[in-house]
Amino acid sequence: MSMDIHDLIDERLADEGWALSEDEANARDLDEPDWDLLPREWMDRLMSPDAALHERMVWYWHNHFTTNRHETSHKLVWRQHQTIRRHALGNVRDLAAAMLVDGAMLHFLDADGSHGDQPNENLSREFMELFMLGRNAGYTEDDVRAGARILSGWYVDWETGEVGFDSERHYGRPVQFLGRRRRWNLDSYLDAVLEQPTCAGHVAGRIHDHLVSTPLSDERRAELGEVLRSNDWEIRPLLSEMLHHDDFVNGLGVRSREPVEWFAAAAALVDLENAGEENGWEFWQVYEAGQVPFEPPNVAGWVNDERWSSANQVMSRGNTLLNWQISDRVINTLEPTTTAVLEHCGIFAPSDTTVAALDRAIATQTEYNQGLELLLTLALLSPEFSTI
Repeated sequence: MSMDIHDLIDERLADEGWALSEDEANARDLDEPDWDLLPREWMDRLMSPDAALHERMVWYWHNHFTTNRHETSHKLVWRQHQTIRRHALGNVRDLAAAMLVDGAMLHFLDADGSHGDQPNENLSREFMELFMLGRNAGYTEDDVRAGARILSGWYVDWETGEVGFDSERHYGRPVQFLGRRRRWNLDSYLDAVLEQPTCAGHVAGRIHDHLVSTPLSDERRAELGEVLRSNDWEIRPLLSEMLHHDDFVNGLGVRSREPVEWFAAAAALVDLENAGEENGWEFWQVYEAGQVPFEPPNVAGWVNDERWSSANQVMSRGNTLLNWQISDRVINTLEPTTTAVLEHCGIFAPSDTTVAALDRAIATQTEYNQGLELLLTLALLSPEFSTI
C-alpha cells in the first residue's frame, strides 16, 4: 500500500540518522590511512538504502561549512564529519558554534594560531560572506577585521588533533563589530551574527536551494527565515515547512542532480549490493564524475549548475552503469516495459521524447538480450533523472 507523501515526509523528518560516539570517532587511526578510505566509506553510506534525510543533510552541511582533506588532515576532517553528523538535523546555532572552533575549519581557513594583533581574516570573512550572511549583506571590511580579532587565539594540536585556546594570542580588548563596541567572546560574536537581518534567510535559502526544485522568491526566503528564527534555529521545523509546502510537493526538477546525488539514487534503483566488488561501484567512477566527498573545489563548495547535466556527465554515468550489475531482486520483480521502468525510477511525467526513446529501445532489444538493463540505463541517463 502506498504512503501519503506528507506521512512519508513526517517519517523522514523523524529519522535520527547515524553517527559514531565521540569516543568511537576519536579512536579511529587516521594518521596514515588508505587515501580513499574516508570518501569511499561515506559514499557507501550515502548509497545505503537506509541513508534517508539525515544523510542528505550531512551531505548538505558538508557543502555549506566547507573544508578539503587535501588542505588539512584526514584526522581533522574525520572529526569535523562526525560533528556535522551530530548536528545535521539539530540546531543551526549549535552547528555554527562548533564550526568556529573546529580543527579542520581553523586550519583550512588559516585561523589556526591566528594572533590578535595581526589576525588572519579568512575565517571571519567566509563565516559571514559564505556561511551565515551572504555577500554584501550589511557588514563592512571593518567588521571583517574586527571579527578576525575576536576569533583569534585558537589553535590546533597536530599530534592529538585537539583544539585549544591561547589567551596571549587572543585580542581581548573591546572592538567595534556589527554596530556594537564591547569585549567579545565566541558566544557574543555568534549572537551578533545571528541577529543580522539577512542571516536566517541566507541559511534557510541555501537549504531550500538544495532540497526544493522551485526557485526561491524573496518573499518565500523571508518566510523561511522567520520559521528558522522563531524556532530558535532548530533545523527540523524549517525542513518540515519546506518539505510539506507545495513548492516541494508539486515542484518539477530544475536543478541538475550532482554526481553524488546521482550515484546514491541510481545505486538504490538497481539495488546495488556489491559496492566495491566486481560489477559494483568503483572509486574511480566517483573521481571521473568530478565530485568526491571531502574534496570540494574551494571554500564556496560545489556549485549547483548545468555542468552536472553536461554531455560529459552523461557519458561518465553511462560508463558507470556499464560496470554495475542489477540485483536479482530488481530483475525478478520489475517488468521490462517503458512505463514500469520510468515509474520505478520516479519519473512520473516523462517527456514524449524520453518515452519514445525507451519504447524504441525495448522494441529492438528483447528481454532475453538484457532489455531490462537497457531500459534502466536509458531512464537513469534521461534528462528527467538528471534533475531533482
